[in-house]
Amino acid sequence: MSDLLYSLLLFPFFFIIPIAAQSNDSSYPNCGSYRCGNINISYPFWRIGSESTTQFCGYPAFGINCSYDGERSFPSITLGNDSYSIPNIIYERESIVLIDDDVSNAVSIMDCPRVRHNITIGTLPFVFVNQNVNLSFHFNCTGVPSFASEIPCLSSPIYKSCVNRVNSEPSNFNWEEFSCDEDVVTTVLDVSGSESRLGTEFIGALRGGFELRWGRIEDCEKCEESGGRCGYNRNTTEFLCFCSSGTTSVDHCRGSRQTAWRIKLGKLLELDRHY
Repeated sequence: MSDLLYSLLLFPFFFIIPIAAQSNDSSYPNCGSYRCGNINISYPFWRIGSESTTQFCGYPAFGINCSYDGERSFPSITLGNDSYSIPNIIYERESIVLIDDDVSNAVSIMDCPRVRHNITIGTLPFVFVNQNVNLSFHFNCTGVPSFASEIPCLSSPIYKSCVNRVNSEPSNFNWEEFSCDEDVVTTVLDVSGSESRLGTEFIGALRGGFELRWGRIEDCEKCEESGGRCGYNRNTTEFLCFCSSGTTSVDHCRGSRQTAWRIKLGKLLELDRHY
């Protein structure tokens, strides 16, 4: 093996250092973090209203509202047209926990929250974690099938509401015979107990929220691989790259240590072909 190839084998050990060093927000003057309540908000999320009116550092649609109710501040994010509060962001595994505002606003233990919409992710770079459980709600039905659990606080002597885990229905089952007014599917992190107790235990499950993991946006790959942080310009509708030097680029951070290593790697590969 040539000395050049031996150098290439050592390359990953040196390459990992600058990536780890750039995890600190203080290294990026234009991409600072902030706190909203007990939650630390940092890249790839950004605070709505805190940045320039024309550009921001972070992923589009990852903007977070920080509201104040007179006693405390609390963060929320919009998916589709629906708002979700944020009890936790776990940056080390790139995941965020969300609670539907229709549920989180029902603060009393005696309240009976009603799920009013499905969870809409669309083209956003989110995926549900495997620990999530999908629940199917059916409102104002003429009855309750045997595999579902009645929701007492949303039922009347005439019309019933019920909930079941998705895919628990028999293969030949048809909900139309129960003439429900509305069907909604939502996701929760965990549901304890048996199917028969879902009618009361779903409230705690909804208040526990659900978890999503985020992935890299394709338009941000070059920027992040060069050690930068991706952003967006609303006026030009173009992606930006915020660099640790305080400069902003259209594509990637030039002159970064990662870029320098790529140039060096290219030269080493080219030279080694002549050996």
